[in-house]
Amino acid sequence: MKSKSKHVQKVNQKESEELQKRGQNIVVRNAGNVIPHSQHFLDELTTNEPAAMELGCVVNDIRHIVVCGHSDCKAINLLYQLQDSEFASQDNRRISPLRAWLCTHALNSLEKFQQLAATDYSKPLIFQAETPMRKFVAYIDPENKFTLEDKLSQINTLQQLQNIASYGFLKKRLETHQLHIHALWFDIYTGEIYCFSRGAKRFVVVDEDNFDKLLDEVEKYYS
Repeated sequence: MKSKSKHVQKVNQKESEELQKRGQNIVVRNAGNVIPHSQHFLDELTTNEPAAMELGCVVNDIRHIVVCGHSDCKAINLLYQLQDSEFASQDNRRISPLRAWLCTHALNSLEKFQQLAATDYSKPLIFQAETPMRKFVAYIDPENKFTLEDKLSQINTLQQLQNIASYGFLKKRLETHQLHIHALWFDIYTGEIYCFSRGAKRFVVVDEDNFDKLLDEVEKYYS
């Protein structure tokens, strides 16, 4: 345990130095941890999320984007309920900014969840990665530890990687490996942090058994 703490401290120090060199560590938080897909924006119409990505990744040359979801997310729980057409009706969206936001920007996550449900939650899903030609496979909660809403939350976290890659101003950086996208998921009840491993094709808990493997994967594929 002691040696692992030193290892983590060394990694954190290295990351801290890198962040200082880049100049910024930008955090964007919103309802549902959603990065709207670029298809929703025309001309100068946009939202805070893509503007923050341009500031961080283009202006300040940040090399890693991390999307972090979590269990029992109230926005995602609401998204799960939006499968009911009446609950998601236009009248109800007009009186609920949260429903309107999720119906506009998170339905692609819900569609992915419905694909998973159609396979009795057992088959993998395929997500676009950094480019349209680059894909990754994801098994969602294969041990069936989490609620349906939490399965949706994990799917939503991965869907944002695809949404991030839809922006033209990030295209060259993603294609040339100057920018890397990652997914983390936090269980608020156990305190466990999960990192999506493209090698394992699933969210893997970050613990003593997996830490070195996950670090090796990051250094191999994302350095």
